[in-house]
Amino acid sequence: MGTVVREATREIVAAAAPQELPVIDSLRSLDDAQITRVLRRRNGKSDMLGFGLTEAASFVTPVVWLVVSEVVNRGAGMAADSLIGRLGSGARRLLRRSRTQSEAIPPLSSEQLDFVHRKVLDRAADAGIEGPQAQALADAVVSRLARETTP
Repeated sequence: MGTVVREATREIVAAAAPQELPVIDSLRSLDDAQITRVLRRRNGKSDMLGFGLTEAASFVTPVVWLVVSEVVNRGAGMAADSLIGRLGSGARRLLRRSRTQSEAIPPLSSEQLDFVHRKVLDRAADAGIEGPQAQALADAVVSRLARETTP
């Protein structure tokens, strides 16, 4: 099984913004869906994460988590969509249940990695990260995800 979202996100944040590791650590008790909701809500508002960390405390973590999570969900969604027509209702329920757990990062094509790079740059700009720092973050995310693609 490949790496899950939280492992990849932690590795990328450790390399790109180690000062934000307490943010990742504070989210450890939540499941992936809860973390996504917290970070998505935080990205849209200028409030607190709910763990005593102010908006200024974290820019990189939400960008990385949300992009990597989207990659995993799209990969799992594509696999599920291709099977959905062939499965009975019991198997569909089982498939839906298993998708609530941590999913592995799927292998990505070079076109998908290019899309991820652009997506990170877009989210980074929305978070106020620009220029060389945004480029370095996008490169770090793509580099990490590319490792899942190569055997």
